[in-house]
Amino acid sequence: MNSIVFGLLAVLSLYAFFKLAKVKASSKQLNRSNRINRFGDQKSDNIIEGESEEIIEDDEDK
Repeated sequence: MNSIVFGLLAVLSLYAFFKLAKVKASSKQLNRSNRINRFGDQKSDNIIEGESEEIIEDDEDK
């Protein structure tokens, strides 16, 4: 009996999840000036600008 109840609960939960997954915020909500900055103006310091060179290693040691 418990497996039937929990099975129905699982099916209803999956149905609700997939129906609500299609809901998207409107452009009025997304494009407003006072949005919360969740990432705190983090700047990407891991990007190094400049030129790169390919490193070619010789296989003479093997």
